[in-house]
Amino acid sequence: MSASLLLTDIPFTIDVPLLAKAVHLPADPAENRADWADLEALAARAQAAGRPKAMYRPGRITARRADAVVVDGGIELCSHTLASVVGAEERLWFFCATCGTEVLALAEGLDIFQQYWLEEIKMVMLRAANAHLAMTIRKEHGLHRLSGMGPGSGDAGVWDISELAKVFQALGRETTDAAGVVLTESMLMLPNKTSAGVHFPLDRNFATCQLCHRDKCPNRRAQFDHDLWNATMTGRDAGGGADGSQGVQPACSSPA
Repeated sequence: MSASLLLTDIPFTIDVPLLAKAVHLPADPAENRADWADLEALAARAQAAGRPKAMYRPGRITARRADAVVVDGGIELCSHTLASVVGAEERLWFFCATCGTEVLALAEGLDIFQQYWLEEIKMVMLRAANAHLAMTIRKEHGLHRLSGMGPGSGDAGVWDISELAKVFQALGRETTDAAGVVLTESMLMLPNKTSAGVHFPLDRNFATCQLCHRDKCPNRRAQFDHDLWNATMTGRDAGGGADGSQGVQPACSSPA
């Protein structure tokens, strides 16, 4: 079994105008100079303190059923959709990405609106960690496209959130502790801006957003896909063909 690798030198940039738009401040700082000044100050502190992180471990699919894939001969990932989307692919990578613990101390003394700003800043860091992780895997393995998914993403039934425990088990306690990430008994990942699941090569666009009916998700990256839903949830291959002898799926993860 391969060891997990931890990435700690992850670049990120907090774009204050984009951040202001995300937290619904006016585009023109002159219209609300006080809040803009506070936002710029918080962003500068977060830029200096932030240390997003990511970890990953390669695995090999050694068996498959219509509703699961087995990795490295012993880790059974139970998801009809995962099995369908992965298809005949033999490689995958367990992963976890996080905004990091260093930025959490900045919440002290913030009012309720500023805490919301900080949550958006943490999302910037998480997105940077996810992007850096995907780029690292692609470069290491010469992959043109990498996709993925995580337990709890998409609609209920796509991949049960309880399966996060298997992802964390595969990554190993030593690595998750080094990254400051904790999975609670209720399957809550801490820090709260953390994602985990598996990456795998895929020759087409895919995001679990396509399997989610939630219309107003602020982090939606793709529209709901009825055809994909029917393919992956009714026992047919995700590419559109009928399921054969092998049997028949982040945020969090979108194609990278």
